[in-house]
Amino acid sequence: MGLVAHLTYLLTVLYDPTWLKTGGPGPPSPSLPGTYVSIDQLDLCPVLTPRWPPPKSAKDVRPDDFKVIMSIGDSITAGLVARPYPDDPEAAHDMQIPHKYRGLSYATGMDDDAISLAKIISHYSPELVGGSIGHHPPVSCAAKACHPDTDGLNAAVSGSVAANLLSQVDEYLIPAITSLRLGDEWKYLNLGIGANDLCAFCLSPNMTQYSVSRTPQQFAHDIKHAVEHLRSHVRNVIVNIVGLFRVSTIYKLTRKDPYCQGPLLPAIPHLPVECSCALLPGPAGDYTRQRMDELGEAYDTAVLEVIREWEQEDDPTFAAIWQPGSAIDLEHWPIEALSPVDCFHPSEETHRRVAAGLWNRLTLSLDDKARPIYWEDIIKVRCLQEEDTIRVGEIGDRETVGLMCTVCATQDPGKYT
Repeated sequence: MGLVAHLTYLLTVLYDPTWLKTGGPGPPSPSLPGTYVSIDQLDLCPVLTPRWPPPKSAKDVRPDDFKVIMSIGDSITAGLVARPYPDDPEAAHDMQIPHKYRGLSYATGMDDDAISLAKIISHYSPELVGGSIGHHPPVSCAAKACHPDTDGLNAAVSGSVAANLLSQVDEYLIPAITSLRLGDEWKYLNLGIGANDLCAFCLSPNMTQYSVSRTPQQFAHDIKHAVEHLRSHVRNVIVNIVGLFRVSTIYKLTRKDPYCQGPLLPAIPHLPVECSCALLPGPAGDYTRQRMDELGEAYDTAVLEVIREWEQEDDPTFAAIWQPGSAIDLEHWPIEALSPVDCFHPSEETHRRVAAGLWNRLTLSLDDKARPIYWEDIIKVRCLQEEDTIRVGEIGDRETVGLMCTVCATQDPGKYT
């Protein structure tokens, strides 16, 4: 960064009164290393020197090296009901049909008012492709023909389980990327899956087993199969696997809040439609929620073993990194974190905070990634620094229990400040 730009940045931080209104340049709680600004002041961050040619190894990739962003997953990644209903007159005829707001998705959203990984990365890499705009009713298949061009490279499909990721890669991502005629540009893949796998647990005829929702090893194999298929067709990919957040916490957040009383059945405050395992009342629900949490931990453990295997390959054209999903501190977030349509899917405000939280941790250590993402009124994002490369190979020989950090969000916050 040049001397003039550096002085301008420092003077703005020190003397601009808007810093007082936004809480100053300090980090969000719990404190993370780096300098943070409110999202509307991202231009105040230091300007980085573009790197050319692109890095030859995944271990040297900085987020501004990404020229392509992709995502696979389920309805959460697709932005289902991030807003209650379409707000444009042309969509009036289907206002009661839940829409997917990919343009607001935490991963790839590029709508003007979105806060997303794609939006933040594009600030540093203006030529980024793959972002999504707008909204539309849910698509019924993974094929490219089922997606409008505005979906970008967001291949997520509602209702998907880990076994469906292969079709998202094979039928959508690979044809779409091939049509772009890309070279050796570095590509970011966001992978978030597992909520539907966990919710399928209650469909098992014997709830002491994992017959319907698949075993943890099968779950991890499905993820590995999809990623390996992408690797065989696309070079220079870094995949960020977002672990499972505790779906069971939605029960405590929603069970007595009038926000979740639907217009059709206002007398019933908590209808277990979306995920009966998480929302069943009474002792039966307590049991299923405990089993869901245990199964989620087993899923995470199995996926971490797959990442460990990839690390051992030491492939310079590929890397997988891990973001503990338990960092999403849903149990302590306000009810507005959920969509009022179903009180299950994340709202637009949650997509914004998850995006900022994942970005703020993207180049940090595993310990920092596990720190809880708190709900804060002022969304702050971390300024990218010259030395901020993606940390590859951090799983190594570490204990997988510590890497999952499934209790981080419920422990004393002071421990992480």
